[in-house]
Order: sequence, then structure tokens, then C-alpha cells
Amino acid sequence: MTQDRPNLLLNRLVVLTHTGAAAYDEAFHEGVNIIRGQNSSGKSTISNFIFYVLGGDYNNWTTEALKCREVIGEIVVNGALITIKRQISDHGLQPMSIFWGNYVDSTNDSINWQTYPYSQTTNSISFTNVIFKAFEFPEVKSDMDSNITLHQLFRLLYIDQDSSTQNLFRFERFDLPLTRQAISELLLGVYDDSLYQERLDLKQAIKSSDEKKKEFENINRIYGQSGNTTNLNGVLNEIDNERNELKIIDETILKIRGQERVKTTKRSALNSEKIQQELIPIKNKIRMVQNEINQYQLEISDSEQFISTLEKRVKELQNSLLARKVLGELPLTHCPQCLSPLVSHVDDNHCQLCKQPLEEEAERANAKRLRQEMELQIKESKGLLQEKEKEVSQMMGELPSLVESGRVLQKQLDISIEVSQSTRDQRIDSLLVDKGGIERNIEYLTRQLKAVELLDLLKRKLLELASTIEKLRLEISQKENQQKRNFQTALEKIREYTLYLLKNDLDRQEEFKSGFSVDINFYKDSYSLDGGNNFSASSKTYFKNSVLFAMFFSSLELGFFRYPRFVLCDNMEDKGMEKIRTQNFQELIVSTSERLGSDHQIIFTTSMISDNLNSNQYCVGPEYSSSNKTLKF
Repeated sequence: MTQDRPNLLLNRLVVLTHTGAAAYDEAFHEGVNIIRGQNSSGKSTISNFIFYVLGGDYNNWTTEALKCREVIGEIVVNGALITIKRQISDHGLQPMSIFWGNYVDSTNDSINWQTYPYSQTTNSISFTNVIFKAFEFPEVKSDMDSNITLHQLFRLLYIDQDSSTQNLFRFERFDLPLTRQAISELLLGVYDDSLYQERLDLKQAIKSSDEKKKEFENINRIYGQSGNTTNLNGVLNEIDNERNELKIIDETILKIRGQERVKTTKRSALNSEKIQQELIPIKNKIRMVQNEINQYQLEISDSEQFISTLEKRVKELQNSLLARKVLGELPLTHCPQCLSPLVSHVDDNHCQLCKQPLEEEAERANAKRLRQEMELQIKESKGLLQEKEKEVSQMMGELPSLVESGRVLQKQLDISIEVSQSTRDQRIDSLLVDKGGIERNIEYLTRQLKAVELLDLLKRKLLELASTIEKLRLEISQKENQQKRNFQTALEKIREYTLYLLKNDLDRQEEFKSGFSVDINFYKDSYSLDGGNNFSASSKTYFKNSVLFAMFFSSLELGFFRYPRFVLCDNMEDKGMEKIRTQNFQELIVSTSERLGSDHQIIFTTSMISDNLNSNQYCVGPEYSSSNKTLKF
């Protein structure tokens, strides 16, 4: 089935013991899934396993849970069938193994499993990166420059028993307000992909601008304090003037030596040999550096072409998926052979023509896996490309100094060979001293030229970055204004569903019936009704669940939400919720779910299931008790 919006579906949950036996193995379905049973029969343990296998960070396992080795989930992410696996450990931040295919195939294939760490590093991506790519989610960072993870996402998707009823988000020890805001912005879809990317680009551009500004100021201050010019044309003019002076001195020396015919001595030959000994290594160095530059430039050209080809393939792969989706929504109504009308009553995920089952989930999984691998190659290739460009830049900065040193030595050698030298003339000695001073000054100016060229390059880069920053700020501001309207629309819809659930509660909290204004603040992790939340413990539980389910239901109506249409609740009757009240809430949830249609999944646990819901249509597994617990050993 094709997906237009983010969608997560848990098909199967398997928990294996240390011997490899299945302690739990149940199939789940679209719509409402109820895990029912007595208290202390292991329902919360299963909820925690679901939270954990889907990417949550959890290590406060019960004794029974620690008897298990790993938890495996077969899931569908945006139509792609994936199997995921995590080892059960009392240490946090555990990695995740991913298999692009169904659970049965994964048990017979140990080669195509790939393991990803909890957190991404410079050299590796995390399992959050992989699943976010499958969701078509952008990369989102909080204020501490750390990426939003699946664990953070499930702080609003998993309603657990341990978190306070005063807070919407699942409890986190180190909880930052901007992290909460980023999570809500992602799930409510208040920003589009380009805005997320532009915010990251702006952050990087500002960071680069600050770094280059400091570098520019440091170099400029050093050369300014030394009294040297920091103007490129000024340095080039000084080098030209010095070379002209050097040329005049060389011509004068040749003229004087041409007038004085003196007897050649052995010392002249030794001087030429000494110059040659200095010149040959420099020439070799110049040749080697130039060859390396040429080689790197060829490699850079190849890398750019390789990256361009991969990016084109990623785009083509995405276009092919889109084309398949569009064509899939144009069903055949008549047989292409005899033009007779086709029978319309065909099962879902079966071909309209041949009636055979479609392998769309597997194909989508393969397509997403290929896309992810190519995008990873692109990322790695761009990193290598930057390193090569940096090497070329350093070598090109070193080359002018080598060339100038070689040119000076070559000139000295030419003079030494052209005119034999013997007895020293006072005028020639004086000129040679002047010549040495000029050559040293040229060498110094050549080194200075490199710094001045760097200053000039930094100035140009700073101007480019300033232009980029200004352009990004304007675009971000424009899009933020546009998306603020979506945010208000989202909050209004969440308030609407919250009030519906509150007003349909039993007559237990008078304010629920008369209330009209629900305020939700993700940044402060708070919610209130008509400005207050000073209700009984059970009413606070009901209120909190109403807000979080309202958020879920709103995502089914509003297309711009990124909420993956999945909610997990282990808090139906917490804090003294009476049986009749929690059963009423369960029936409200189920009736709303059925009214809104399919393509979503609700999983909740209860020890007080409504008689109207106690059937195979809604329930997963048997009814658990102290003698029939969820985990079997």
C-alpha cells in the first residue's frame, strides 16, 4: 500500500531467551491493538520492549526481562518492510541491527544484517539516521548541536506509567526545553525539509564566518603590527621593484666583469657546484609538488564526477518510486486483451489483473536500502573530496616560495657559469652584498605574499558568507512565517480533539464538561485547561492521555504532520482510574480510530478491558494473568 505521509506499523514482536527460544511472539495489526491482563502479568514489560526495539533507550529491565537475550520487531516504515533487532542489556545506548526484509527471511540470512550504533560519529551513521531516512525525515538538531534521535521522538509517542502526569513528554533526566521544542516541531511538521536544511546551512555558514573572521583578524593584526603591507597589489609591486633592482645589479656585475679580464681560479668552479647542489633538490621538490597537484586534481575531478553520478542515481531512484506510486493509483478497469470489465473485488495488496499478491513492501525496503547506501557513499566521498582539496590548497600555497627560491638559485648559477670569477673587486663585492639583501627580501616578500593572498581569499570568502547568511535568513524568515500558520492549525486541531475526549468523560471532573480553552506548551512541557491543571490524580491521567491521543488523532487528519501515525500507551488506568471510566476512554479511542480509517496503529495495555473490545478484532495474544504471563520460559 502506498504511503503519502510518515507511517509506522509494528507487524510482529519477538523476544528471544538466552537459549534462542521465543519467550514472546505475537503478530500486531493496523488499527487498535490491546494487550490485556491482570496487574503484574508483564504488560508493561512488553510495552517497554516495543519502545526499546523501535529505538528508545531503556535499561531498567525487570528480572524476568533480563532472562531474555534480544528483542526483534518486524515493522513497516512508509511502506518498506524492515526487521530490527536489539540486544537486551542493563547498559544504555545499545546499537540496533537492521535487515531490509521480513522476519522469516531475516532468520535465514545472517549476512545482510547491518548493525548501527546508538549515536552517529564522524565516520559512522546511527540507526536513527537510517530509520529517519526511511521515514523521509530531515536531520534535526537541538540547541546542544546534538541530533534528535528515535528515542527523543518516542518521548511523545510512548505514554508510560513512570512519567509524571504533569508533563507531556516521557521523563528524561537531562531534559532541555529546546530539545522538546525540536521534537514537537518535527512531529507536528511545522517546518518543511528545505527549512530544516536551511537552518543547518545557516548555522554552518555563521560558524564558518566566525572562524574565518578570527583567522583574518589574527593574520591582519600580526602583519599590521610588523609594519608590513597587507595589500596584495602592494606586495606584488614591492616584489617587482626588488626584482628590477636585482636585475640592475646583475647587469652591473656582468658589465664590470666583462671589463676586467682576470685569471680564472678553481674557486669559481666550486661556487657553481655549490649552487647546483642547492638548486637540484629544489627543482626536484617543485617537480614533485607539481606532479602531486596534478594527480590530486585528476582525483578531485573523478570524485566530483562520481558524486554527481551517485546524486543523479538517488534522484532517479526517488523518481522511480514516485512514478510507481502514481501509476499504482491508476487501477485497470478493463482487461487489456479482451477489453472486458475487470472484477473489482480484489484483496488489498493484490494485482487487479492477475490477482497475485504484490511484493510492494519488499520492493520499497530494497529501494530505501539502496538509496541509503548511495547517500552514505555520497557523504563519505564528499568528506574525502574535502581532504583532497585541502591538500591541493596547501601544496599550491607552498609552490610559489619553492619556485622563487629556484629562480634565484638558477640566476646565480647562470651568472657563475657565464663569467668566471677570480680576484675580488671592491665594487663587485659591494654589489653582491646588496644582491644578497635583495634576494633575502624577495624571499621574505614571497612568504608574505602567501599570507596576503590568504587574507585576500578570506576577505572574498567572508563577503560570500555574508551574502549567503543574509539570503538564508530572509528565506528562513519567510518560511517560518508560512509555517507558523501550520503550527496554529495543528494546535487548534489538538485542542479540538482534547476537548472532545474531556467532554465525553464520565461525570467525574466538572471542569472537563465546562472547559473551553486548552493550552499546550511543548517548550515548557506543560498543558492546562482554562489556565489550570489542579485536578485529581486520576483526572490528570485522563487529561494527559487525552492531549497525547489528540495529537495522534490530529496527525491522521492534517497532512503536514510528521507524526508517524503510531501511538503506544501503557497508562490507561494509572493513578486510581476506576474501571468504568477507563473503559469509557478505551471505547472513545477505538470509535475515533475507526471513524478516521486505517493506515495507523494504536497499541495500549489494560487490566480492565471493556467487554465491547475483548475480541480478536482488537486484542493481541491471550488474556494474561499471574499464571499465564506475557513472557514464557
